[in-house]
Amino acid sequence: EQARTRIEQAETRTEAAEMRTEAAKTRIEQAETRTEAAEIRTEAAEMRSVQAILASELRYRRLFETAQDGILILDAETGQVVDANPFMKDLLGYSQEEFLGRKLWEIGPFKGAGASKIAFAELQLKDRIRYEGLPLETKDGQRVEVEFISNAYLMDQKRRSQCNIRNITERKRAEEELRWKTAFLEAQVDSA
Repeated sequence: EQARTRIEQAETRTEAAEMRTEAAKTRIEQAETRTEAAEIRTEAAEMRSVQAILASELRYRRLFETAQDGILILDAETGQVVDANPFMKDLLGYSQEEFLGRKLWEIGPFKGAGASKIAFAELQLKDRIRYEGLPLETKDGQRVEVEFISNAYLMDQKRRSQCNIRNITERKRAEEELRWKTAFLEAQVDSA
């Protein structure tokens, strides 16, 4: 009888252990389900992040390529052009390929200009330069006056410089015409 009681107690303990094992298996399955759901959410978040980065890059690229000012991106340490927007061709007649990989002072309109090297040294020192009425020459020999603004910044642990080049030739001509007319009118008043 004692042996039977012990057998029944052992069976009861075995059944209890099996129930605990089943409960543990259920908890493990629930945890695996939650883990899988978390992984799916993480993958979805990563996908949204990648899409946001791609959308941001596309917006930047559109701004860069449709800007109605010339834009050159330089390696701020060497002065080498790493990117040029399409308007540079419209502004000066040089293709993007003629700009890329060359140093600012090796490029057509800036070529051989000691002032370009001095301006680049100033940019390296101050991280920002601005010139108004900077005379440049187009590929076909036309003179163009530009506003030249350059700022240095860090990108991917490299210093870059963005040079914005705006054609102000017409504005300079209008200012000169206004000065001439003002001087003429003042001369008329003085002689009267």
